[in-house]
Amino acid sequence: MGVLFDTKTVPQTSLGDLAAIFRSIGVSGAANEHLLVLQHSLSRLIDSLTSFSNLKKLTKINKVVWIDEQNFDHEHMQTISPSIVFLCDGGFDILDAIAGILKRKIFPFNKTSKISLIVASRLPSTTDLAIENLGIKGDVKVYHWSSIRPIALESDILDLCLPQGGLGELFSGSINPLDQLAGSLLALVINSGYKVRITNTFIKGENSAKLWSIYQHKYQTHLTKVDPKTKKLIQDQDETLFVDQHSFFNRNVDFVCLDRSVDLVSAVLTQLTYTGLCHESLGVQLGMVSIPEENLKLRFGDFNDEIYQLVRDLNFSMVGSVLNSKARTLQAEYDKRNNLTDIEEMKKFVGELNNLKESQKWVQKHTVVAENILKSVKDGDQERQIPGLEVEMPNSNKFNAFVELQQEILSDSLDNKRNCAAILQYMYQFEPPLSEVLRLMILTSIVKRGVREPEYEHMKTEIYHMYGMDAFKILIRMKELKMVYPRESLSFLPTSMSEEVVTSTHQLIRDFSSIGNNLNLMPVSDTVDPANPQDADFGLPGYVPIITRLVEAIYSREFLAAPRDTRIRKYGWDNLDLSALDGELKQEFLVPETKKSLFNSSIPPKASQLADRKDLIIVTVVGGMTYSEISTIRFVLNKNPVTKPKQVIFLTPGIITGDDLIDSLRYK
Repeated sequence: MGVLFDTKTVPQTSLGDLAAIFRSIGVSGAANEHLLVLQHSLSRLIDSLTSFSNLKKLTKINKVVWIDEQNFDHEHMQTISPSIVFLCDGGFDILDAIAGILKRKIFPFNKTSKISLIVASRLPSTTDLAIENLGIKGDVKVYHWSSIRPIALESDILDLCLPQGGLGELFSGSINPLDQLAGSLLALVINSGYKVRITNTFIKGENSAKLWSIYQHKYQTHLTKVDPKTKKLIQDQDETLFVDQHSFFNRNVDFVCLDRSVDLVSAVLTQLTYTGLCHESLGVQLGMVSIPEENLKLRFGDFNDEIYQLVRDLNFSMVGSVLNSKARTLQAEYDKRNNLTDIEEMKKFVGELNNLKESQKWVQKHTVVAENILKSVKDGDQERQIPGLEVEMPNSNKFNAFVELQQEILSDSLDNKRNCAAILQYMYQFEPPLSEVLRLMILTSIVKRGVREPEYEHMKTEIYHMYGMDAFKILIRMKELKMVYPRESLSFLPTSMSEEVVTSTHQLIRDFSSIGNNLNLMPVSDTVDPANPQDADFGLPGYVPIITRLVEAIYSREFLAAPRDTRIRKYGWDNLDLSALDGELKQEFLVPETKKSLFNSSIPPKASQLADRKDLIIVTVVGGMTYSEISTIRFVLNKNPVTKPKQVIFLTPGIITGDDLIDSLRYK
């Protein structure tokens, strides 16, 4: 099956745009003519696109220094480059630092170099205003490199790499993450040659609705600026799409956009997939996991890494057996050389030898990563004894206690007082990072529709004594956003009868028990087999993310034991009980009025009748997604024969963890 948009083109497009900027900056002179003055935080983004040697070749850079005034002291400026190029993300603080360097270190002493500023941002008007306010407008030539983001983390993940998924900005009321997402979505449409034509939208949450509105405005503005040839191309794409039902179902594009506030539960739970647990325990930056003591750097999603595809979405308990099995298979292939007698067979073996060595290298790398995940979560409980990785889940007392407490809270098996006591007992016994305790508080507040005032005050006092003023400030912020909600209610009234408003724009679950039942978020199975999961609860402690269920429900209701529908019709969110989930909900079928008659039939064509399918699902969560959430969405879409052939792209502002959620609440 072909695809409407190949994510492998994303880094090529980004590098091509940067090279074009440097060509337009170009001055006559030596082959390598530019001094690049780089914002340190952008170096990883650029590394993810290409090697430094290739960057030098593309841009004619002769030297790179960080944006730091010390690099422009007199002793460092003996050799003046004919061109000095600053590259930054356009934040006011970094622009202020650049203005200081220009005014104090460069302009008074250097009248010959050409000064340029490249801003890696999709907000040119904001940057231009800041440059004017800093008093350097006219002194530097400004270029905008908007295509640096998103980066293609994997074949199905486009990531804007915003800090904490942009949550901090969203909590403070900024629309910057929304604007950047909308700009990235428009860039995806344009770079596909307009083959990506969004035909269905599924929107849940206020920020998602704003994002879609911003995108529509950007798209309409873009249409007013395209040349007649491009306009004709867009019209032709529409005509091709709406020839008949077959052409439509071969090429339809669904845009599913959900607020992070739709499901804070899955954000605060411990991730149990290989990639998710790696992110939480070792840290993953821009898809790269680094283990210095092992001298190892491994990029998740490397297109040459066939092993990653086997393990990325697995519950971690299965990773060891899969890697062991693959290692044994490779060893058996190597051992065949001892029994070769025929010349042709020997030639064939030699021809396959490089592939065997390459596969063995990836197995070894993932084995080291898995071993270090285990070592990290054991938290010093035991020495590292992992022969052959023949282990199941980590058996750290602390890790187990944390996961089991999450499961107890999720099941609502503890009353308010015992729930509070269990969290404090965990805190006293293991002295965990503050973020873990606050994640448990958020989980408790959502499940129990708030925390009773006496328990809240007691926990706040104890947490303050353990962690100090930093914790106190975050608790205040959590209360402001209603992530933790202290409630006053009569003890003899059940929580479900309370009329208190326990939600906000930043936390939309009004009644966790009801939404849990309506969407079967904690499925019960007679047999639990991590190797062959029956449902999408393998990525978190017995919980299916709400965002996963919302994506799944568009195409199937099998999780509710509904009658199976073999047609390729969409369920959408019609007749799905979301009354316990607040926030704006909108779904649209974006078909021109003149073409709606094509869809009067209630029975669309069977999937088997469709050929050369190039339909696409774009999934966005405003505020970021976790690796485990991505894994569970892949699972539910792949097990459905209707959606399995579809291309899926996760367009995310960031890959986040529960700790990122807590960090985003800190006062800056």
